[in-house]
Amino acid sequence: MQNTAHSEAIKDLLIIKNKYLLKILIFLFFCLFSSWSAIYIVKTFNNYGYFFSIPFYILAGASLHGICLFTHEGVHGTLHNIKWVNNLIGSLSGYLVLQSMAGYRVLHLKHHSHLNRKGDPGLLNTYVSNKYIIMIMEWGYLLFGYIAFLSIIPYQGFKQGNEKDKTRIIRDLIFVVLFIWFITNIIAFNWLLHGWLIPMIFVHFMMNIRGMSQHLMLEDYNDPYKGARTIKTNSIVDFFLCNENYHIEHHLYPNVPWYNLKKVHEIIKNNLKEKKSTVILSFRFFLKQFIKKSIKSILA
Repeated sequence: MQNTAHSEAIKDLLIIKNKYLLKILIFLFFCLFSSWSAIYIVKTFNNYGYFFSIPFYILAGASLHGICLFTHEGVHGTLHNIKWVNNLIGSLSGYLVLQSMAGYRVLHLKHHSHLNRKGDPGLLNTYVSNKYIIMIMEWGYLLFGYIAFLSIIPYQGFKQGNEKDKTRIIRDLIFVVLFIWFITNIIAFNWLLHGWLIPMIFVHFMMNIRGMSQHLMLEDYNDPYKGARTIKTNSIVDFFLCNENYHIEHHLYPNVPWYNLKKVHEIIKNNLKEKKSTVILSFRFFLKQFIKKSIKSILA
């Protein structure tokens, strides 16, 4: 859903610049640096080293989470001008966090075309209507969402996709299994533990909070201006989230690459104010709103 008044200004922001793929290498460097640091700290301080290594686990987790967001970009075809390169990079980025890009593509594109209405795979009241069950599902999403989605996404993608989608999902699952075999049999355990297993705990919660924050408590609106949420935080969070927190902008212009979403925000910010869009300043504020909503549901 695009505003024609901004069409000309947005045109230049649709151009895909392949140089931004270098960010994946930056994330990989952070992962390796964090792994090495954690291994050294644990070796030096024994069990206390795990506590001292938490900042490095968070850095590795944020980097893995950042890499997996390139899967989202791959779904929208904004990673590379060449389609097969776009799909390859998007798929490989997903394998690192055990995701199927093909399954995700089926569901995510339906989410965009059916935002907050029947047919949106992310809308909980599509599946149940009881408000207490929905509340339990929301808390389940916060605490266990990513673990559940590892099976739900390929299953639902396979169920709802066409024959080509199904073939791609099977391919993805085979490569995910091969990736698991590789990291458990080839990579030294210390590197696996400190560079992937422990950081994946942080990836899990980062995924859940980011995913919930995009539309939860805005389900009554199928207009992207009202049915999505933008979270303006700080440059560090923007960097690791690849601007995915500018989610209203993404829904209005899904073909704009991640590195231009902040520019889109500057172009449409007056419209956001006029339409009273939900723009907040932190994920912490969202979580407070979510907890208050849950308490009200229990007491009502």
